[in-house]
Amino acid sequence: MKKLFHSSRYLSLLIVFVLMISVSACSEPNYPKPEESVKGFFDALSKSDLKTAETYTASGSASGQFDFSDSEEEKIAQLMLAKTGYELVSSEENGDKATVKIKVTSLDMSAIFEAMMTDLIDQMTEAAFSGEEITDEQSQEMTMKYLEESMSKSDAPVQTNDLTVTLNKDKGKKMWVIVDDDTFLNGITGNLNEMLEQ
Repeated sequence: MKKLFHSSRYLSLLIVFVLMISVSACSEPNYPKPEESVKGFFDALSKSDLKTAETYTASGSASGQFDFSDSEEEKIAQLMLAKTGYELVSSEENGDKATVKIKVTSLDMSAIFEAMMTDLIDQMTEAAFSGEEITDEQSQEMTMKYLEESMSKSDAPVQTNDLTVTLNKDKGKKMWVIVDDDTFLNGITGNLNEMLEQ
């Protein structure tokens, strides 16, 4: 009788232990896969929805990554980012960190800027020789118009680069968020940040 009593006691303890592990496992939030955050980010970009795209980043809207000084600047950014696409290569989770390797296709902004500089300098030189004076405001308008037209063309130059996206678990949002550092921003903007710093 004693043996039966001891074995049922151990069985009860074992059942309690298993239930405790089950409950603690259930209380751990169920995070979507890291690649889902990457997909959400690029889907928002393709719709020119920069505010939604920011929700998938670690810094969120507080970073000001997608804050613009005027509507023209925002329009150019939306044109550029709407033409940015990706292809998933691989995804790996390691605790609270993850890496998602992708191939990013974006407008080749260095090629667009190079062509713009050549064309606008030619136009301004031609205007100067004909005695026409171009104000700073006109020059800025010409620049914005050129960029809009160049970026909107169906045959606008594009480039494809490999990019490793780093993500962290955000316990508040219950999702993986993209670490939107300079490497990431350069990758999605066709190295625009890097080019502008030179």
